[in-house]
Amino acid sequence: MSNWILAQQVILSMSLIVILIAEKKGVSFLGAKGIYSLWLLVPLVLMANNIPSNLLPINNMALYQYVVKVNQTSYVAGSLLSWKILWFVGATGVVIIALKAQWQIYRGQQCSVDPSQLPINLPKRLKVVESNLIKAPLIAGIWPTTLILPDDFQSRFTVQQQQLILQHELVHFRRLDNLCNLIAIMFVAVFWFNPLIWLAYSAFRNSQELACDAAVLNNRSQLEKINYSKALLLCTQTSGPHLSVYSQYGAKHPMLLRIQRIKNQTVIKKRNLLIAAIGGLGLLTTVAMANQQGKVVDSTKVNEATPILRVEPSYPIEAAQQKIEGSVVLQFDITEDGSTSNIKMIKAEPQNVFTKNSIAALQKWKYKPQIIGGQAQIQHNLLVQLDYRLGENPSPIRPLIETVKILQ
Repeated sequence: MSNWILAQQVILSMSLIVILIAEKKGVSFLGAKGIYSLWLLVPLVLMANNIPSNLLPINNMALYQYVVKVNQTSYVAGSLLSWKILWFVGATGVVIIALKAQWQIYRGQQCSVDPSQLPINLPKRLKVVESNLIKAPLIAGIWPTTLILPDDFQSRFTVQQQQLILQHELVHFRRLDNLCNLIAIMFVAVFWFNPLIWLAYSAFRNSQELACDAAVLNNRSQLEKINYSKALLLCTQTSGPHLSVYSQYGAKHPMLLRIQRIKNQTVIKKRNLLIAAIGGLGLLTTVAMANQQGKVVDSTKVNEATPILRVEPSYPIEAAQQKIEGSVVLQFDITEDGSTSNIKMIKAEPQNVFTKNSIAALQKWKYKPQIIGGQAQIQHNLLVQLDYRLGENPSPIRPLIETVKILQ
């Protein structure tokens, strides 16, 4: 998985940069709801970049030579293991922070609220409670979903403000924004080492709130917009944890931007949304086509097999005592996870001296997996020549086979 994550960085970063620029510069063209919809491109681009293909197995025609010396044990350990540990620690840390943020909402005293006491009708499946820990309403959880109100909600806000605030939360509820937030946090956990993912997560949450504002204030009067802005200001007394799945009405950080957008709301032409949709479809098509073309690779130009764990064969005691040198050519495959398989002896000089030790060692070797278009590939029919040499002046090493002929 760690190789797959690294292989996604270019396309992921490029898509995030495009959306971040659109989020900053394209609001007047697409509107808040249009910008929020653009974030759907991130998972779609990754899916397009990982469409599987039915290519023939890749054959690597190169012959690799490796010298084995007596009384020597070597381990060539790559950085993949340490990278896996580092990634796992970071991803786990993000998950723990997210869980803690969710727990903080539920640790206060909560009491049920009769929905009939509220100024608008709420869905029956939406549970409503009051909490003494929050100063702004929020939708918590995914299934079931709970609307949590501050314990002074009805006394602090006017009836019209209550209506507007509750409609805002209903937009989150009906749009399944908490599920979207969970998916966004999963992206942060998986790609936490990429700085762009943190910028994108913050921008995504801001876009989410702005889209809710636009939905609530569509065709509203100027007075209602003013009351809504006042309600936002009343909610800025607190700002909940940033890395959480719940959607909070009164998050402090984007408040000024939200009020400015309310003041400068413009009508977005459907033509603009159509242009954006066509552009997004074109981007996905381009990524998918590039992904498939990238997998059509000349077998003579694939990256060389790179060992990350290499256990040196032991030099046979009798051969060392008799000062016998020799070579063994082995053919093998590399699986998707970098393990060796289907090991066969192609040629050995002398016969039946070094073959057994060579196969036993090669079974323990680990290679960097072949990644093409984000997919790990099986590599077939690789060749390695293990040369057993003694002393200060070993005999010359030469390839035992013509690699092209042996594979035809």
